[in-house]
Amino acid sequence: MPPRICTQSELENFPQLEWADVAPQMRREARATIERVLETQDCGALDREDWLRLAFAEGDDLLGLLVAADILRCELAGNIVTYVVNRNINFTNICFVGCKFCAFSRGPREADTYFLNPEQVADKALEASQLGATEVCIQGGLPHGLPPFYYRDILRAVKSAVPSMHIHAFSPMEIVYGVELTGMPVGDYLEMLRDNGLDTLPGTAAEILDDQVRHVLSRNKLHTSQWEEVIRTAHSCGIRTTSTLMYGHVETPE
Repeated sequence: MPPRICTQSELENFPQLEWADVAPQMRREARATIERVLETQDCGALDREDWLRLAFAEGDDLLGLLVAADILRCELAGNIVTYVVNRNINFTNICFVGCKFCAFSRGPREADTYFLNPEQVADKALEASQLGATEVCIQGGLPHGLPPFYYRDILRAVKSAVPSMHIHAFSPMEIVYGVELTGMPVGDYLEMLRDNGLDTLPGTAAEILDDQVRHVLSRNKLHTSQWEEVIRTAHSCGIRTTSTLMYGHVETPE
């Protein structure tokens, strides 16, 4: 029997439901999978088949998944919502990588290219601070001929202009590029950035951690293993990171 189709109202109002309201209507396998996570609060308890079951959840199974996720969210994080006033600073739109989904990058000879020097980036950070920002996110394209220590110099300039500003900067792709430009080991390079003002690192450039899919989307970007190396090394250096995922394109649930 095909799963029941949930109404829009049910999906929008799932936070009002309890697990006992939805569990009896779920299929046995989906219910058992979700209950295992609710009991352990450990997603590591799931295997590949469990994940696929959740990825394909529909009807009452999907409604149960939403309710369970909200229960875990409440248990682990509570109902406190936090935010940060942030300015995103892109220092250049010149990039040689050529990702198929990118509408931002430009070739070096296009009319609307720009490139900010470290002092110009610092000016934008100072302006952001005066407007109430406490954090700047600094990233950009990958142009040929970038000065080897350009990323370090940006950090120095921003911290000199606004010492209290939290700097969330440089994707793993930019870190790998900086390593190539300087010839430094990844760990040493990250420690240098940390010591010059890098507070946290954005886990972008991941797209999706499957090299076959990445080859279709952005074949010139770093491999999954390189992305993982940068993130793991950053953590070992005491640099916290985010981790982003772009989905809904050419990947399959598997």
